[in-house]
Amino acid sequence: MLIPMRHASMLFGLLLAAACGGGSDTKTTTPTSPTTPTTPATPAAVVTSSVSMKSRAFSPPNIQVAPSAVVTWTNDDNFNHNVTFSGAVGNIGDFSTGAKTLTMPAAPGTYAYTCTLHGGMSGTVVVK
Repeated sequence: MLIPMRHASMLFGLLLAAACGGGSDTKTTTPTSPTTPTTPATPAAVVTSSVSMKSRAFSPPNIQVAPSAVVTWTNDDNFNHNVTFSGAVGNIGDFSTGAKTLTMPAAPGTYAYTCTLHGGMSGTVVVK
């Protein structure tokens, strides 16, 4: 049986649509617009209120505390250490075991300290 030309093109179109997945259940997707990247928040500084003295080093040597915070220095060695600030912060005299505390100033700033018994053993306390 011969199909007239106009019917043949319609049949071809239907077959092509079926082969390509055409029909009413086809989903059309629209491209999404790119999102604007956000700048990550600056991480808050780590606030530490204790320092260990071990192997002739402060750990961590540099800390940040709130105004008037009490900081604890713990001697984890079996020999004397001390905590000596340059300025009016105060000092912790020589001690070989346990822990000692010192209240930091209320005024914001960076306060340097050392162990005067061991060269190179130093750190800072940032009051913020």
